[in-house]
Amino acid sequence: MKEVTAKNDTVKLRRYEDDLNVGGIGVMILGAWDVLKVVMYLFMNLKKTLGSMKLPEEDKGVAAVIAAAVIAALLLIIFLILLIHLYIGRNASKAAKGEPYKKGYYSLAVILLVLSFLSLFGYFDQLKDLMNIDTTIASFIVDLTTVYILWIVVSSTRKIRALRALHTGE
Repeated sequence: MKEVTAKNDTVKLRRYEDDLNVGGIGVMILGAWDVLKVVMYLFMNLKKTLGSMKLPEEDKGVAAVIAAAVIAALLLIIFLILLIHLYIGRNASKAAKGEPYKKGYYSLAVILLVLSFLSLFGYFDQLKDLMNIDTTIASFIVDLTTVYILWIVVSSTRKIRALRALHTGE
């Protein structure tokens, strides 16, 4: 009976490791989507903001410096978004393969999961804009996929840890 349980646990462990590996790759790919989404949002709103601004000649130098600082800050944020996704994805894949990994990926995945889930509620207000309903629905589906992938990473990590602890007696 113990052999059957051990074999079942090995099959489960392998399946959860596969899920974690695929989830890690998915987090990295969807990180690129998040960066693209931020860039698109910035370009859309930057065009609106700059189109409505009329500055006197003496304020244009100050405005250029402020614009450069804002762009630098936004590039830093974009870089951090991508870095977090890569960190979670790479370490999840490494954990799935049994390679050395940094354990902080799990905590970041949980935080990102919660934030991504909460951000879904922002779409309800955007659904009122019928002119852009198609892009809103597409973005919602991709973000829902992100939540699902992050859930796979979090749940697979928990299940793998539980199965490994069961077999090592920890």
